[in-house]
Amino acid sequence: MHRPLIDRAPLIGAMARKWALAALLPLALSACAPDAWKANPNYDAFVNQILRNCGNQRMGEFTVSSLMNQDDPSYNVYFVDMTSRWGQNRISTQDYIQGVMSVGGGSQSAGLKCIVAQKP
Repeated sequence: MHRPLIDRAPLIGAMARKWALAALLPLALSACAPDAWKANPNYDAFVNQILRNCGNQRMGEFTVSSLMNQDDPSYNVYFVDMTSRWGQNRISTQDYIQGVMSVGGGSQSAGLKCIVAQKP
């Protein structure tokens, strides 16, 4: 009896795809911002200052601390990202205010005014 020939092309193709993905993964990860995963003590201190002085202040229906707490359902990644950019002088105060006032409360919210007052 002869065994039927097994077509190994799909198996070889699948293995080649896995190896190609494994080889490309380090390249994809290196494309991330070089400082994206580095701790920044100055920024951390700035965020702590905001939370300490403004955490209970409201921005619309949310508090500043709830917007910045990843475990809170009100967590807002856009707000945190904009605060990070502004805290590191990557955007102007005016751009920050324009960007985050949509989160809640507008430019006159107590929370936003408090945050802006934290930066010298």
